[in-house]
Amino acid sequence: MKLIKKISCQLHSPSTIPSDSVGRFFVFTIALRTAFAIPQNFRGISESRVVLELPKFPSPVRPGGEVELRCHVDGSGEMRYEWFKNTKSLMTNEHIKVKSKKKLHIQNVSTKDNGVYSCLARNEAGSSPIKESYPLVVPENETATIKVVPQNVIVKRGEQASMHCVYENADSVEWYFKEIGPLTDEDDERMAFENGTLVIRAAEHRDQGVYACHGIRDGIAQIYTAELQIAYLHNLSDASLEPSLPDQIAVVGQDQELQVSCLEPAGLPGPRVFWRDPRGHLISDAGPVRVQDNTLLIAKARVSEDGGNYTCIAENLAGTSEIVVQVIVSTPSTLTSSPESLSVMEGDPATLMCSYTGMEAPVTHAQWVKDGEPLKETGGPSRHRVTDRHGNVTLHYRSTSLADKGSYACEIHTKGFPALRSKPATLNVKEKLKFSPPPVDKKLELNSTTKVYCKAQGATNPTVRWIKEHEGEKFPDHVQDINGTLHFNGVLETDRGRYICIASNAQGSINHTIQIEVVIAPKFTELPQNPTEAMEGYPVMLHCAAEGDPTPQIHWDKDSTLNNLDDPRLQVLANGSLYIKEAYLSDEGKYGCTAGNSGGLKRVEVQLNVKSGDGYRSDMDVENYDGSMMTKTVTITLGVAGAYMILVIGLMLYCRYRRRRRKQQYLQEQGEEKLENGDIHEEQTELKEMNPKQNGERKKENRDSHRSDGAETAQSQSSNHSKKSKSSYDKLAISRSNLRELKPLGRGEFGEVFSTKYQVDGEKEQIVMVKSLLNTKDETSLQEFKRHLDLLHKLNHENVAKLIGLCREVEPDYMILEFTDWGDLKQFLLASKKKDEALAPNSGSSPTSNANPNPDIKQRAPQLAVAQILALANQAARGLKHIADNRLVHKDIAARNCLISSNLSLKITMSCMSKEPYQQEYAKFRNQVIPLRWMPFEAVYEDEYSTKSDVYSFSCLLWEIFHQGELPLNKLNDETVMAQLKTHSLGWKAHKAAPPALQELQDKCWAKDPRERPTFDEVVTKIGEIVVDSCL
Repeated sequence: MKLIKKISCQLHSPSTIPSDSVGRFFVFTIALRTAFAIPQNFRGISESRVVLELPKFPSPVRPGGEVELRCHVDGSGEMRYEWFKNTKSLMTNEHIKVKSKKKLHIQNVSTKDNGVYSCLARNEAGSSPIKESYPLVVPENETATIKVVPQNVIVKRGEQASMHCVYENADSVEWYFKEIGPLTDEDDERMAFENGTLVIRAAEHRDQGVYACHGIRDGIAQIYTAELQIAYLHNLSDASLEPSLPDQIAVVGQDQELQVSCLEPAGLPGPRVFWRDPRGHLISDAGPVRVQDNTLLIAKARVSEDGGNYTCIAENLAGTSEIVVQVIVSTPSTLTSSPESLSVMEGDPATLMCSYTGMEAPVTHAQWVKDGEPLKETGGPSRHRVTDRHGNVTLHYRSTSLADKGSYACEIHTKGFPALRSKPATLNVKEKLKFSPPPVDKKLELNSTTKVYCKAQGATNPTVRWIKEHEGEKFPDHVQDINGTLHFNGVLETDRGRYICIASNAQGSINHTIQIEVVIAPKFTELPQNPTEAMEGYPVMLHCAAEGDPTPQIHWDKDSTLNNLDDPRLQVLANGSLYIKEAYLSDEGKYGCTAGNSGGLKRVEVQLNVKSGDGYRSDMDVENYDGSMMTKTVTITLGVAGAYMILVIGLMLYCRYRRRRRKQQYLQEQGEEKLENGDIHEEQTELKEMNPKQNGERKKENRDSHRSDGAETAQSQSSNHSKKSKSSYDKLAISRSNLRELKPLGRGEFGEVFSTKYQVDGEKEQIVMVKSLLNTKDETSLQEFKRHLDLLHKLNHENVAKLIGLCREVEPDYMILEFTDWGDLKQFLLASKKKDEALAPNSGSSPTSNANPNPDIKQRAPQLAVAQILALANQAARGLKHIADNRLVHKDIAARNCLISSNLSLKITMSCMSKEPYQQEYAKFRNQVIPLRWMPFEAVYEDEYSTKSDVYSFSCLLWEIFHQGELPLNKLNDETVMAQLKTHSLGWKAHKAAPPALQELQDKCWAKDPRERPTFDEVVTKIGEIVVDSCL
């Protein structure tokens, strides 16, 4: 029992013992009687010994008799045994057998069986170290008989080692080392003498191993082995102490018991462990301070007698190692004063104090408790500060918030004694009158209908109103002030000026002034012909003119890249037209004309095609031209092309015919006249397939008769729910005739994405996004498309794009979503960059993209101030909070999936254009396309999406906004991002322009453990506080 207790202590420090060490120790070991390494674990198994069972007396063992050896090992569970002779594994046969697992039986024993026998036992706990072997000696007149069996030797490195071996009737005695030998007395390192003694002059690690002593007579050798090992001792370390002691300091309460175990380090031979007291005296196993099984015990700690430095020492043949433990006897602390209740105004400082008498740190420390829970930092590094100066404990808030109100108590913790808690004190924080958030300057487009908001809050609901500077509270008929919101029903030039928002309640009155400008967005007055044809070597003109207030500036680009127009042959004229003096074939491409002013951006693109001018060259040698050969070449080419077209058309018709026959057969078997649409659930796939070549005019009966195999399969899977769901989604059905011309924005996993205008029953047109469903054969795409439908269908929030309806009467299916005049936030951020930064290689947009998701936003949009970025962050957080409150997960939060309007209002959407133009922002992983750089570890490698993964992505969105649309981690490729994410070494750093409190919030959102990330409730509250603080 004593051994088991000792072993269990040793198993607490496996990291200190290397697996390749030689010797006997408690996690891994080398079999001491063998030349091979055996993994060792001491839990539930002891050392092995070989005992002679038969004959009863060891001498003499007669030739022809029987010998039985037993392997003696104490252990639990099923034991497996292995036998060795002279360190080599022993094979069983009819002559040598294993009985009852642990007994080795040798029949008709002879001198061939002579040697050193050892055994090894294994169970679930590990393997037994070999402690004692048995030398079997069968004497015979014709062979040498051993009289002195060589013994295992452990020696200190550099010292002399000796092994003795004596045979009777031997012609000679020879020593071998690892198959090397025989050794002689002429060897400077290993000398074998005629009397059978082997001497190693200065033992080194290279001398370790098994030595075999051969007694030879008439050419027949009798062999016995022994092992030489070098003594060693590992150093004691912090891991040698149990329990773990920070800084090797052990604190025990007065009159209480202390136990500190010193775990035996690895060593050969097994080291002896003992303790010395602060006076250097050896501690015995009796008395109030004693040592039992290497554990220091202090029964009833006394303040003056038992404190001090105690030393644990491990010692063996190799030397000594020691570690010092400082023992401190603590005394109980006493509270001398409690904090007093306090009432402050929001934003004012607050201080709570208590005091105590007790010992210094690390024995005693103080902490504050709020509403029964330890006080945690939630508002940045300077939200509160706790100081403890000689027992005077202070909690100081630099600027209080409403979240700080509550019941506070001071707790004193002394090691060895229960914590002391003071009487509670109440901190009451009165809400001050403030704008939430303050209104910002606006640019209103002439003749537009818009709103300017002003919101305030206080201890009581304030009254909010607007006045125009120098004109008072009376507004023109087209301007109304409704509860602090200015409604402009058709903006006029006279509406520009300074407006003052005034909020008042019983606490007083506050005001905030903004500047409203009236602008006219750019409007093209002359557009280039699209496409424009040009002849190589001749000049060409691309016309582009626009009007607006202020006068818009015209910028040209080629293939979405500005620096492609540096050629001196290309000139932008004063009226905005692009003049190419001499057209080259390399000039062919897509040219973009962007008109921009403070009211926004407008863009138009034109394709320039340059025809080769070879036909007009006067120096062409037509005399030597072989006209007949050219005719033959053209004829053959056209013939092959025609045959290929006929083959393709024939295959298409054949496949359509087979599909129709299979469908008709299926309908006959099912007895159904018509397939119905099913409910949209995660496990169903009833949405129709879209053929990219089909136009919007196909009739419904054609759609039913030509539906693809994938759609039929999906329909059959959803038959249980089809009738129930039809009415649910039919409520969203809208007519395709209400959509205007579709303008491509990009492509996603489902199909094409467009923008257009939508109008119903003479109402005002609104800009919408149209997402089409193409790939109905992909089960994953269908489920994700339906997830988007379900998510947007359930939500109704001003910062979340609304699902307007579904077009399903003809193929393809369309999902109609709310859109804005400025389009997605990503393009706006890229357009707001400086000229030399716009569309940088690492911006995240492909330089070869043919389509800009938003033609109204291009190179030069106004750069955002920090206050405006905070306003956008606040809106995004509120929209995502609404999604989280409905227990939904977005999974793809990024600037490309946010919409921004000309009044800087932001909406969360799900455009998800992963194929164009944002293919560089997605990565392929496990056969899925994912937004890798916006995702945390658990979402990528564990497919664990949650609100906390959305919080992580939201912090990446803030990073994008501050970095003006740069691709996150743009210096790393996708493989490196995946590798660093997997090893938890991926590092994020907030923008230096962000307020410190926001930087800390982002760091929390990027926490590797999802449980440490804040909720969106906390994010919204925190950003609201940051917005207020930044405006004061």
